[in-house]
This record gives sequence, C-alpha cells and structure tokens, in this order.
Amino acid sequence: MKRGFELRALILTSLIAGAEVATTRLLPWLVYYLPSPATPIVRVSLQFLWYGMAGWLLGPGWAMGGAMAGDLIGAMLNPTGSGTFFPGFTLTAAASGLLFGFMLHKRKPAWWLALVTVGLYQLAVALPLTALWSSHIGGPEFMPAVWTALPWRAMLILPYTLVLYAVQKAL
Repeated sequence: MKRGFELRALILTSLIAGAEVATTRLLPWLVYYLPSPATPIVRVSLQFLWYGMAGWLLGPGWAMGGAMAGDLIGAMLNPTGSGTFFPGFTLTAAASGLLFGFMLHKRKPAWWLALVTVGLYQLAVALPLTALWSSHIGGPEFMPAVWTALPWRAMLILPYTLVLYAVQKAL
C-alpha cells in the first residue's frame, strides 16, 4: 500500500513539476528594476500555484522535491532566458515547496490560510532570497532590490491568494 502511494505521489509530483516548468518558463511576466532595465526583479507567473498544489496534496517533502525538479528542468530548457541556473534559486524553490507543504498539507482550504501562506511565500521566502541570489550573480545590490521588489511582492499577495484558494476549492 505504501509503495502504491509513493508511485502515485511521484507521478503527481512529476505532472506538477511539468506544469510549473511550462507556466513559469513559457508564460512569465517580468517586472524590471528601473535603474537597470536589463535585470528583472519580480517574475509574475503561476509558479506559486504549483508549489501550493504539491504542498497541499502531497506534503512538504514531495513539494520540495517537485519545486527543485521544476527549477532544474526549467533552467536546462531555458538556460539563457529567465531560467539561468544558479543553486541559490534552486534553494529558494526548495524553501518555497517546504513552506507550502508545511502550511497547507492535510488542511481544508481556507482563504485565511491561503493568504498567510502566500504572504509568507512572497515576503519571507521569495523577496529576500531572490534579492540575495540576484545580488550574488551581478544584479542590483541586496537592499535596493528588496525595496524595489517589495511593493510588487505585496501587490501580488491578494491575486495569488485568490487563485490558490479558488483552485483548492475547485478540487
């Protein structure tokens, strides 16, 4: 019985990782840092939704593995675009998967839980870690990147919450 669940979880994680790669790497909308228009500071995509679904349905371990797999596969498929490989971004994906798994797994959908989870994802994981890793690979300095991305990250909390909650309720 346990082996059957693991196979189902592996298949579902693979499907979620594939959907994450497709929607994140092929359909992103990039918000650029104004002093340096060549450096995106926020990528608006459905990536959070796939982390949320993996975390909600499968738990933190599978969500972390799926997020890391999606990041690595996406970087391989699009090495020169928004998918440049850097291990720090893979760690950010892992932390995101863990967060969604710990917050959502085995819980009934609730708008306040989706709001808290998305808020933590945006402000405690994605914002500081993306700014940190971007500053390490030649992007804007850490604090200017944080202050520039903060309003965008904050504005995305509500729409991301609504999408995550709606999909949870639909399933």
